[in-house]
Amino acid sequence: MKKCYMQFLFLILSVTVASEARASEVIVRLFDLRDCSVESLLAEGYDIASVNRSRNYVDVVIDESYLSTLEKKATSFRIMPESWVRLLPENTDDAGYYLDPAETLAFWTSLATTYPDLVQSPVTQGKSFQNRDIYSIRITSSSGPSDKPAIFFNSLIHSREPITNSVLADFGMWLASGYDNNDTMAKHILDNSEIYLMPIVNPDGYADNMTGGNMQRKNMNFTTPVTSSGIDLNRNFGYKWGHNTSGSSPDPSDETYRGSAAFSEKETQVLRAFTNTIDPIGSMHYHSYGGMVIYSWNYENLPTPHQSTFQSWASAMTAQNGYTYGRVGELGMSSNGDACDWSYENSEHQTCMAFGVEVDDSGFWGSQNDTTKIAELCAECRFMNKMLCMNLLNPTGIEITIEDVSTGILSVTGVSPNPVMNILNFSAGISSGSVEVTIFDLSGRQVDQFKVDNLESGECRLNWAVPASVPNGVYMLIVESGSQTASSRFTVLK
Repeated sequence: MKKCYMQFLFLILSVTVASEARASEVIVRLFDLRDCSVESLLAEGYDIASVNRSRNYVDVVIDESYLSTLEKKATSFRIMPESWVRLLPENTDDAGYYLDPAETLAFWTSLATTYPDLVQSPVTQGKSFQNRDIYSIRITSSSGPSDKPAIFFNSLIHSREPITNSVLADFGMWLASGYDNNDTMAKHILDNSEIYLMPIVNPDGYADNMTGGNMQRKNMNFTTPVTSSGIDLNRNFGYKWGHNTSGSSPDPSDETYRGSAAFSEKETQVLRAFTNTIDPIGSMHYHSYGGMVIYSWNYENLPTPHQSTFQSWASAMTAQNGYTYGRVGELGMSSNGDACDWSYENSEHQTCMAFGVEVDDSGFWGSQNDTTKIAELCAECRFMNKMLCMNLLNPTGIEITIEDVSTGILSVTGVSPNPVMNILNFSAGISSGSVEVTIFDLSGRQVDQFKVDNLESGECRLNWAVPASVPNGVYMLIVESGSQTASSRFTVLK
């Protein structure tokens, strides 16, 4: 299925303005584990592809000749379609409707050419084990504060997860085209932050997967030790590296092999240096295909000091797509030495609100011939990306000051939920018996206005039902009572 990257570009625009794989390798879904657990399967060397605790199944990648070993592991099991586990013959060297390596670079180069005032051309941040470029892209505007915080998105640290690359391309397209078309949310994000994207963290493994539909997850460093089939880059980070043998493996043949030492690999060294340079306030580390949002701690099933924030943000982020969310231990998995824990932990950089996302694709390669499914998954993740950015920017105080419109004792507090989908709730402290509420978008256009009479002096609770015609964006809430005026900012994200 040969294509140029422009076909993928059209798809996005339409929805937003060293060895050959074994032919006998399959993905098997185990229902209702018996006398075992995910941890025990990992300890036995099984390649765990996905875990769904709510639906009580585990997917494993296994050679068909070993299917008999699964018979006593679960009540029943099912072999999933071939497209889940490998590129089909017509998509070899091309990745079907996913973006292959050349198309990825062409996409970002073209986006920079189309939106030169917003999108930076790809910049190489370092080299992989096989000397391929690992590059990043910055997207921001020339407006706003001179010292904007960074927000970091990356994908394909596991090279058999191609939908993650499409998700980043979709978000980059939305940011640039949305800003150019005066989308107030895109403008707010790019005027107040620098968005950095690293689409292919593991370029060697991804290139290998193009040559015959391989299932390479790890990098291509097969040299240390000689029995290694690569290093799992998402077990090679320095925080709690090698904490135990269930969250990462010391066995070079296992898919979660953590390497000989923390940051032993060129790819993780590049991501480490880049993260420490941009010092992000938040990050999204994309994986597939479990349909979940994960936050720290991962090395142990313990809450972080930011547990309540992680939980509330994840709840809002998944409001539309129904992804499960929680710490990795709560979701039936285990990991240590991973990028999320290291990104969040602050010994080398400021605390970063880091999330891991498992995009809900059909297996690893299941949407290779399905542009509609790719578009749907990108839209699901675009919502989460917007939500993360807006949540990150509000706590850091990145917003236009509005002190000039605030007078007297009137105040507006408790604006929630923010972002809002249906009903906006807020409190107003008043000294007279009525208030007038006006909603403006950031271009100054009035969106709605209403008056509430016969209120008692003091704090009162008000609400605003978001009209169906109001588009996603950033809005200003102006409350007037007598001669006093107060305001607050909020986001609509449906």
